[in-house]
This record gives sequence, structure tokens and C-alpha cells, in this order.
Amino acid sequence: PLFQFMTGIKDDLNARAPLYKDDWGKPRSVFTVINATVFAFIIQLIPALIFAELMARETQNNLAVAEVVLSSAVIGIIYAIFAGQPLVIMGITGPVAILLGTSYRLTQTFEAEYFPFFFWVCIWAGAMHIVSSMIGLVNLVWKVTPFTSQIFEFFIGISFIYLSGRDLIEPLYLGQSDVDPAERAGQYATLLLGILTCYISYTLHFAETWTLFTRQVRTVLTAYNTLFAVVIVTGLSYLPGVDMGTLDRVDVLAPWDWQPTADRPWVTNPLQGMSASAIFGAIIPGLMFFLLFIIDHNVSSILSQVPKYNLKKPAAYHWDFFVLGITFIPCAILGLPPGNGLIPQAPLHVRALCTRKIETDKYGVKREVVTYVEEQRWSGLGQALLMFVALAAFRVISWIPRGALFGLLLYLGIGALH
Repeated sequence: PLFQFMTGIKDDLNARAPLYKDDWGKPRSVFTVINATVFAFIIQLIPALIFAELMARETQNNLAVAEVVLSSAVIGIIYAIFAGQPLVIMGITGPVAILLGTSYRLTQTFEAEYFPFFFWVCIWAGAMHIVSSMIGLVNLVWKVTPFTSQIFEFFIGISFIYLSGRDLIEPLYLGQSDVDPAERAGQYATLLLGILTCYISYTLHFAETWTLFTRQVRTVLTAYNTLFAVVIVTGLSYLPGVDMGTLDRVDVLAPWDWQPTADRPWVTNPLQGMSASAIFGAIIPGLMFFLLFIIDHNVSSILSQVPKYNLKKPAAYHWDFFVLGITFIPCAILGLPPGNGLIPQAPLHVRALCTRKIETDKYGVKREVVTYVEEQRWSGLGQALLMFVALAAFRVISWIPRGALFGLLLYLGIGALH
């Protein structure tokens, strides 16, 4: 039956609790876990920086890069420690930025202040997650077929490709003659740097299949492909003739002063400027978050546990959705955007934890076969903790050209389709 009170959560805890100590045990390959941690951090951070720009526009700069990165750290730590399936990595997505813009515009309708209203949005959304996991509504995930999850991943991949292509090509001022040549040169440089970033990342993605170099070198090239791409392209962007003074770079306040972007305290007063109608009106965007996450998060979880990875430890969909609901509480108190399991970053994180080999089938087609996966909590926790390093390194992040961001987004889109 679809609705069974607490049955799903009890089954999940009974299945995963005996394995919790093993999740924190020493991995078979510490090197693989470290590589996956850095890889997950990079592929999480870059889209977060892009979506933070969208969020800043949608919320009139009330929520920006600092809040997005801090949220990724906080909810990532909670999920890595308490979730049943810790291989799913958490973060902020584009639809979240759009929904936060919707909630921002609703404050005008209810004549409410934004962050107290946002507090109640998170509380209602979190409550819906918790209740739905307790009554067994998450059983709907068993209705999701491989075709459904693949179509969803296809949609995300196409969205990433479209967004990156749009932001690389649209600013070129094609067909316009009254544009400053230096400005046009900067946009063309952004386009070329974006293409180069995607090319390096995607080429190194398959370095393990090369015959060049030693196996250890090929493994490092594959594991740190995105990091190598960003470092190389950032270095090239400072060469004479590349940056004519008009090359766009990541727009962050460097160094960050560990204060919110808006002029407000970190802890939100939930009743300040709020009427009863505004408190209950926050149910509307709260419901929208619930409907988004019950699909987005669970599909991310399904894609991270597909049969090709040969995972040995069981899934915990009900308990994981309960923990996801808990992550709304710190978001409400601190005024941070909520997040959920990422697509395609979460499945790519699992792939990075795999030991793989290439086999040729009877038709002569080479296929990647997974022989072992490091099923542990260290990489999920580590990539979340690295977000605090990113917050302290805003000056370094400000060196990265925006073309590199969109190039990595293009790589993630292509990788999802592959």
C-alpha cells in the first residue's frame, strides 16, 4: 500500500543502521575517496556560482553567492552524517533560484518582509517533507522506471547545455556594429575560454582509457579533470592579449567578511513584519518546493544507485527524504536557500568512487564496467566541508573567468547525456 505510517522509515533504519559504523570505516582506496571528494567539490561549486547569479537577480541581491555556498556546506554536512544513502551530494539548483524569486515577489502581495516570509516558506516545506516521508508517500519512487529517470536526466543535461550555450553566445553582440571593440573582444575571449574548459574536462574524463602515461597518472588526470581545466583556463585568461580589460570574471565580494549579502542579521526573527495571512500564504511556495524536491531529489537518488554501479548497501528513500526535510530548518533560521540531491553531479560523484574496467562485448562495443564502489560518508562530508574553504577563498574564486564556469556547465550537460 502507498500509505503506511512510519513503516518505510523503520525499514530504512533497520537496513542502514547496522552499516553506519562501516560507512565511517577506512576505505579500500583512500586515494579514490580523496579524488572523488575534490571532483564532487568542483562540479558542485561551479554550477552553484552560476545559479547564485540567477538567484541574486531573482531576489534583488538578498540571496547571492555567499548564501548559496554556505547552504551547500551546511545541508551537505547534515546529509552526509545523517542520511541513509550518503553518496548523494546536496546542493542548489536553477529551479530553486526561480522559486526563491517567486517567493520574493509574493512578499509584496502579503506586504511582508522577505526573510521572515522565507523562514515560513522553509518551515512549511520542511514539514511537508517530514510528514510525507512518515506516511509513506515516498513509496512513489518505486513507480519511477529507468526510462523516467533517464528522461529526467536527459532534460537536466539539455538544460545545462542550453544555459551554457546561451550565456556564451548571446553576449557576442552578433549583428550589432555599434559595440566597443574591446567589449566584443572580451565576449569572444569568454566564448573561447568556455569551449576550452569543456574540451579539457571532457577529454580528461576518459584519460583512464588512454595508453599514454602510467596508470597512476591517468587516474589523477581523470579524477581532477575539472580542477585541471579551471586552473589551466584561468592561467590562460591572464595572458597578454586575452584579457583586454573587459573579460568577465566571477563576481564575488573578496575577501568575504562572513556577513550576509543583505543588510540583516544571520538569525531571522520569524514574526517581524509578518501577519497571519503572510504566515499561511507561505504555504504556497512551500508546496512548490515540496513538489520540486519529491521528484528532483528522489530521481537524483535513484540515478546514484542504478544497477550499473553494483552497490552493496541498500537504499533509504523514506529516511533520506525525512533528513532532507530537516535540512530546511537551518535554512529557515539563517536565511539560506534550500537544496536537494543534484543531477548530474550526484551520479558523477558515485562514478568517481568506482573502480572500473573496459570490456568489449561480442559486438565489438567497448563498455565501462564497475567492479567496486567506495560506499562511505567521507567524500560527501569532505566536499561539503570544502565549501567553507571556498567561502574563505573568494579572492581566488574572483580570478576565475566566467567562461570557465559556463564551459564546466557545458561539460556537465554533455556528461549527463553520455
